[in-house]
Amino acid sequence: MLRELGPGGSGELAAVSVATPDFLHVAPVRAALEAGLDVFVEKPLAMTLDEARALADLARERGRVLVVNYSQRWLPEHRRVESLVRSGALGRVAFVESHRWDAAWVPERMITWASRTTPIQFMSSHDIDLVLHWLGDRVETVHAVAHHGALGARGLSGVVDGYAVILRFRSGTVASFHSSWVLPDTFPAAADAHLEMIGASGALWLEGNAREMKLYTGDWSERLTFGGPVTATEVNGRLEGAFTESLRAFLEASRERDLETPTAASKTLHVVEVQEAIVHAAASGGTVRLYERGGGA
Repeated sequence: MLRELGPGGSGELAAVSVATPDFLHVAPVRAALEAGLDVFVEKPLAMTLDEARALADLARERGRVLVVNYSQRWLPEHRRVESLVRSGALGRVAFVESHRWDAAWVPERMITWASRTTPIQFMSSHDIDLVLHWLGDRVETVHAVAHHGALGARGLSGVVDGYAVILRFRSGTVASFHSSWVLPDTFPAAADAHLEMIGASGALWLEGNAREMKLYTGDWSERLTFGGPVTATEVNGRLEGAFTESLRAFLEASRERDLETPTAASKTLHVVEVQEAIVHAAASGGTVRLYERGGGA
């Protein structure tokens, strides 16, 4: 729960943070909005597009700030990718490949509700948000397959091991996502990630935990290593990093009454739409065309 000074410095409760399990975001977010509070909610906003839209509509009706914590937008390496894409340094982006891995002890021992979410919601919300944000484009078709059994053999019945996904954007960009949480305990971290982007005139490779980028364009090539705080790193007794920057952006939006800040729920509904389509496509064994499902946020 976040406390900000209310009007006139009264000390009244003005905003809350919702960090419940993925499938339990909707009720506390709705209750907070109905109580007249601004809300900073962990990703994903909701498990279905209908639920997410209802929350965004309620925030708009009540004049409240509802922000989703897509903190990875603030990592310096991700800011660098954004600037490269937006400046045209890569040319028109043709292919994106995103990998997100978690160790199996995350669904086994870190959370007790793995059967109520998937790696797409729990892990790859950030990756999907980043790619949608960088490209400024919308997904048209979704194809996905899921794998089961690896975690089931470890006693986690009903928990999906992961997904392989192909998205086609309206512009023609093709993006593939791998999202799984079955790495063995000998893996030296809870998670890792890898990103590739190949455009008409440039390409980049970004290694998540190593924070190393290789960049090639028609004019130059370079290898970069990023340092400093990551998501939440203690610096001189204070937490710094992408999470705190995301929180600061929410507090600024709350103070300024900016209902349409870039990570507002209303601006990020397409992330939930894509996630829902991935799960549906994997379950049905087919391709989901978002425009046929009333696509768009």
